Amino acid sequence: MSSARDVLHNEGVVLLRAGEYLYSAEEIDEVIALCMKLPHGDGIGDENRLGVGRILVDPVDIARGERGYEPAKVDAPEIAQKILDIVASQKALAFWADCFGQDEVTVRRAQTNFLHEGNEVGWHNDHEANPQYRFSIVIGLTDDYSGGEFLARITPEDERRFRVNRGDVLVAKAELQHAVSVVESGKRMSLVLFTT
Repeated sequence: MSSARDVLHNEGVVLLRAGEYLYSAEEIDEVIALCMKLPHGDGIGDENRLGVGRILVDPVDIARGERGYEPAKVDAPEIAQKILDIVASQKALAFWADCFGQDEVTVRRAQTNFLHEGNEVGWHNDHEANPQYRFSIVIGLTDDYSGGEFLARITPEDERRFRVNRGDVLVAKAELQHAVSVVESGKRMSLVLFTT
């Protein structure tokens, strides 16, 4: 894990292939089946064209809703809890704390992102949503698509592309500028955990 931690801290992003992290193939299969049952409405903003299935809503988003914004909500709480029981178990959070070099990790927001042909996510960083976010964990749930690469701007001169396949996990610092390129065919589905 120390080499992945070094890459993450030096470059701001690391891709872990199946077998390089704690989730078993059976757990990934179960998460995929559960995520497929989630309602996934349209995303927010002009730069993002994707369906979002809410699993955990950040208290910051709830507060925005109380101030007149459209509140985000979890539409299938029983399914969402089953997903969290796997991806945010005590064992999982201890693993991610070790990966991040932190004493503990808290999941503040969780969602599935569904991108169909022609969908993309524009350039952003996750600090824009909540400055307290430290890392994002992207779990690949499909691999029958083309395009849809995770784009990471390490520096203005160093932009990298990552394909996050089913069972892969990409971890990125919250301040990293990133995007998802246009999905050319198929459906790209991922589960994203936003952590502090």
